[in-house]
Amino acid sequence: MSQATMFSRRYARNLYFDNKKSDHELLGEYSISFKDCAEKCRKDCGVFGYNDGLKKCRLHRNLNTSLVSEEAGWKYFFHYLLPVDCKDLLDNGHNYTGVYDIYPYGTSSLPVRVYCDLETMGGGWTAFQMRKYGSPSFDRNWADYKNGFGEPEKDLWIGNDVIHQLTKRAASSLYVSIKLENGTRLYEMYDRFSISNETEKYKLFLAGPATGTLGM
Repeated sequence: MSQATMFSRRYARNLYFDNKKSDHELLGEYSISFKDCAEKCRKDCGVFGYNDGLKKCRLHRNLNTSLVSEEAGWKYFFHYLLPVDCKDLLDNGHNYTGVYDIYPYGTSSLPVRVYCDLETMGGGWTAFQMRKYGSPSFDRNWADYKNGFGEPEKDLWIGNDVIHQLTKRAASSLYVSIKLENGTRLYEMYDRFSISNETEKYKLFLAGPATGTLGM
């Protein structure tokens, strides 16, 4: 397996920084191979630069596009983290609403296919329930609601286990949107939202302030 294939899974090259150099949030400079440079960056480094001609490695916590100078031979690679939720996708530069893969259980598990709203109220919303066409039925048993059912962008319940996993990792808000038959769209947003685990029967937690037009 080539180096390019090995590291494309963890790092994405940013062509803007080709033949540029920066001291912004610099963690250190080393005379090591490309492979060793990438490995050294795995733990605390967000970006690494490598100059193949000089066999030089530079580790950065981050890089700013305005804090660079011209220097031939450098290429920069940004640490690529798999998105845990739709907010991660938004933060990583995605801005088109649609269906994406997220990894709420980390890289050791299969992705969860979800619908992401990356535009409404600032974007970053992970849809855990969608009801558009009335099929499949939502009259389901405990296991179905635990594991999820349906299809993103159509009729979907993402699964109580996934919702718990998403809302336990970080402060989450809840946005409810309903479109009436006459085309009117109503919404309600809660500042804080989470559900507990299966042992606690997925107990719902909501906290204000609640704002919107639904009056829930």
